[in-house]
Amino acid sequence: MSYFVIKVVFFFINILHSMEIMVEIFDFERLAMRRLLLAHTMLKIASQYGANSTRSIWMKARRQMFWEVDCQVNSDAFFKSNFRMKRQSFNKLCIMLKGLERKNTNYRKSIQLEKRIAIAVYALGSSADYRTIGNMFGIGKSSVCTILIEFCREVWRCLWPLYLNKFPMNEIQLREYLNGFESLGFPQVLGAIDGCHIEVRPTTEDAMDYYNDKGRYSTVLLALVDARCRFIYINVGSPGSCNDSSIFESSSLKCQLVQSSLFKDVSKQISSVNVPVVLLGDSAFKLDEHLMKPYPFRKNQPLNEKKYNNALSKCHRVVETAFDHLKARFRRVGKGFESHMANTKAVIKACCVLHNFLNEENDEINVRWIAAQQIENQTRQLPENEPDIPGNVSPRAEEIRQAFVSYFASLDEGRLEGSEDDAAGLRGANGFEDANGSGDSVGLGGSPRLESDDSASFLTSTGNDPISSVSTIMLSSTSSSEQKLL
Repeated sequence: MSYFVIKVVFFFINILHSMEIMVEIFDFERLAMRRLLLAHTMLKIASQYGANSTRSIWMKARRQMFWEVDCQVNSDAFFKSNFRMKRQSFNKLCIMLKGLERKNTNYRKSIQLEKRIAIAVYALGSSADYRTIGNMFGIGKSSVCTILIEFCREVWRCLWPLYLNKFPMNEIQLREYLNGFESLGFPQVLGAIDGCHIEVRPTTEDAMDYYNDKGRYSTVLLALVDARCRFIYINVGSPGSCNDSSIFESSSLKCQLVQSSLFKDVSKQISSVNVPVVLLGDSAFKLDEHLMKPYPFRKNQPLNEKKYNNALSKCHRVVETAFDHLKARFRRVGKGFESHMANTKAVIKACCVLHNFLNEENDEINVRWIAAQQIENQTRQLPENEPDIPGNVSPRAEEIRQAFVSYFASLDEGRLEGSEDDAAGLRGANGFEDANGSGDSVGLGGSPRLESDDSASFLTSTGNDPISSVSTIMLSSTSSSEQKLL
C-alpha cells in the first residue's frame, strides 16, 4: 500500500514540474514577443521622423549661450581672457586635431569639433569644477571630463612629434640650443633642468609615496628647458617623495647624455679643458660631467665661485620661468588634480606640448596671470628648493666645473655683477606695457624673444656683457613701436 502511495506522489510531482517548465517557456516566448513588438514600433517611429531628427528625449535640454553666442560676438580680448590663447592659435589647433571630430548618430547630434576643443582648453585654463564648465557649455559634468581626456591624448599623439620630441637630436639642433645659452653667457649648455611639484590626490595604497616634505601629496614634473623657455624633455609622474636627482639619474635623459656620442663630440675648449655638452641644475642635483650645479654657500666664499654661481643661477632661471608660465596659463596644473593618476599624467603632458605650441605661435601671456599664480604658489607651499645633494664627485666633473669658474673669472668683474632687474625680467612679473600700452601682457613680437608665457624665445644682448644680457630681452621687430621688454 505504501509503495503505491509513493508512486502516486512522484507522479504528481512530475506533473507539477512539467507545468512549471511550460510556464517558463510561455513567459520566455511572451517576453520575446514584447521585445519584437517594441523594436517594430521603434523602427516605425524612426522611419516616420527620419534618421537626422533631433531627439530631445535622449539628452537634457541645457543652456548653450556661452560658446554659441558670447564667444562668437565678443572681442578677441574676451576670447583670450577665457581660453588663455589667441583666436588664431585656437583655429590652428582645431585644424591640427581633426581626429577629435565625431559623427552624428541616430540618437543625438555630436558636439562640434571647435566646441570640443573649446571645452578642453577652457577646462585647462580654468580652476572651475567640471559641473560649472558643463553648465557654461550646455553639457553634462561627465562629458566635460571625457572631452578633456580625449583632447589631451590627441594633443600628445598629434603635437608631441612636432613640438616636444627632441631626442635623439642631430648636430644642427644641438648647436641651436647651445647658441641660445651662449647668448645668455653660459657656453656648452644644452638646457636647464629642474623639478616641479604638482598637487594630486593619489589612491590610499599609493598615498605615502606621493607625500612630499611639505605635507602635501604631489607628483613631480622633471623638465629640461632651452634658452627660450621651451620644454626639450619632460618626465611626468614620479611620486612627490622622490627628489629631483634620483628622478634624473634613472631617466631616459641621463641615458641619452651618457650613451650618445654626439654630446661628447660637440665639445669646446674652455680654459684649456675639453668641455662636453652639459646641463645646468640647482643644488638638488648631483654634480657630474654632464650636469653642472652651483657651489654650496659658505662664509668667505672665493669670488670666482660667486661669479660662477651668479652666472649659473641667471641661466637656470629659464626653467623656473617655464614652470611659472605653465601654471599661470593652464591653471588646472597650478591648482592640482583630483583625478586618476593616468589621466593626471595625460593632462600634464598635453599642457607641456601646448606650452611649446603657443611659444611657436608667439602667443603672449598676461602678466596678471603670472602674478595670480605666484600668490597661489605662496599659499600652497609646494617643495621648491631642495637641500644640497652631497656625494663623491668625480675628478672629471670637478675639472669641468673649474674650467667654467676660470672662464667667468677671466671676464671683467663689471660684466658679471648683473642687477636685480635680471631676475624680475626673466620671471615675467614686471608688467611692462605692450605696444598698445595696456600693461597686461608680455609680447612675443618676433622670432627671437623670451615670452612671458609658454613661448619664451631667444634673449638678445643689448650690451657687451653676455651674462647681463639676460636682463634685457629685445623682441625682433621692424617697427620700434612693436619692441617690448620683458
